Amino acid sequence: MAKIDRAKEYIGALKVYLALVTALLMGDIGGTVRLFRNGDRDFTFWAGTITIIVLSTIFTMIAKHMHKKINDLEDL
Repeated sequence: MAKIDRAKEYIGALKVYLALVTALLMGDIGGTVRLFRNGDRDFTFWAGTITIIVLSTIFTMIAKHMHKKINDLEDL
């Protein structure tokens, strides 16, 4: 497999991971907002809040890495 094809496959895999993290983030935000509206600020609410922060950080890291790899395609 040529270098460019391998790089394209890697970027495609990163897109799948980014979509998965986005879906998890959307579900977690929805659940946490529902808990907030109901006034249920127990362990589940705070766990959801922390998970939102963690997933947002993971999303940012994957997105930055993917854009770096896309910019590296120019060199191949």
